[in-house]
Amino acid sequence: MEQLHSGAVSAELASSLNAVRVYLHSIADVLSRVSDADVLAELRELEVLRRRLAAVDHTLIAELDRRAIAGRLTMPTTSAVLQGLLRLSPHEAKRRVVAARACGPRHTLTGQPLPALRPALAAAQADGSVSTEHTEVILTTLNNLPTEVSVEDQALAEKHLVEAAAILRPREVAAVGRRILAHLHPDGALACEAEQHRRRGLTLLAETDGSYTVRGRLTATCGALLLATLTPRSAPQATDEAGPDPRSHPQRLHDALQDLAGVVVRRDELPDSGAPAQVIITMTADQLATRQGLAQTSFGQQLSVSEALALADEAAISLLLRDATGAVLAHGRAKRIATRTQTLALIARDGGCTFPGCDKPPEWCQRHHITAWADGGTTDLDNLTLVCGYHHREFTRGGWECRMADGQPRWIPPAWIDPTRTPRRNQRVNRQ
Repeated sequence: MEQLHSGAVSAELASSLNAVRVYLHSIADVLSRVSDADVLAELRELEVLRRRLAAVDHTLIAELDRRAIAGRLTMPTTSAVLQGLLRLSPHEAKRRVVAARACGPRHTLTGQPLPALRPALAAAQADGSVSTEHTEVILTTLNNLPTEVSVEDQALAEKHLVEAAAILRPREVAAVGRRILAHLHPDGALACEAEQHRRRGLTLLAETDGSYTVRGRLTATCGALLLATLTPRSAPQATDEAGPDPRSHPQRLHDALQDLAGVVVRRDELPDSGAPAQVIITMTADQLATRQGLAQTSFGQQLSVSEALALADEAAISLLLRDATGAVLAHGRAKRIATRTQTLALIARDGGCTFPGCDKPPEWCQRHHITAWADGGTTDLDNLTLVCGYHHREFTRGGWECRMADGQPRWIPPAWIDPTRTPRRNQRVNRQ
């Protein structure tokens, strides 16, 4: 990382930075003696300058590409260089690279200059008439034009969008873009299969709190298959005693997608190891003992220790224990995943989710340690049962407990549902 911070700025930039420092030092005094109109003028001209700097940014990023600096720094992409050098998020770094490659300078293999891919937009950025938000909207609109739209029509669309951006806000420019798209491609709602394939994509963006934001565009086939899979599995799930399902429809779709992912990894991994996933979790020995603090997965995601151990309850786990200085104390792979034979025995015994009233089949179930593995529970049939993803997540919060009796799982309801807390069984199990 030191390689990213060892250079020096040019004399021209140093001079400009010094002028900016002088301006920042005097801005309060300047504003104290000017009129309201002058304040608005100051704000307007500063915004023009900020927008023009985007063109400088494009030139610098284009130079990074031309010199192949990412490879020389042993970094995979120019976006990665920006993330490391400027401490940008992956999304922001990618946005800047995309804009630079569309609006920045280009060269032939022999070094001859070429015009920008989007010359009208590049010129508007250079004179400060469009913002970075405008640029993103315009590039997104142009990228959504199908490949059969002629080069001339694409250039005309770019010109109209840039003219609109000079007088309209980004949201309004997006509306202009939709009208242009409807004019150039009136059947866009039923885009051909090849065009849908070109525009497909899915991105998971890690947020600072450890969650993820999903962004993407699915083909008609993928969307239909996903909806057909998730819709029936995202229906409200609540017993009469518990009342309506407290989850919103988007939350239920999320949980159905999580269950679907679990089905896929279990199906893919089960023939070889019986383990649905490989999870590497790092925590301190003190955290393991106290269940306090944050652990970290191999993806860099931070989880509470309790969440991490709950995830490990359904996955093959490699646990790295560290001391306070970060030194590795132990590296162990726990042998606590049900084998294929044990899983088949659970399917034969339980037939699906054993929570009372649930009808989820075995394919949508996880193997649950009744006494948690982290608490000393063994991976034996008399300590395992099948539970669907929803009930695996919710039963503890709902106050339910699971116990084994006569070789069968029994579920003990909370006192607010049944004051006697009489153990219950799934009626499917009773019919077997």
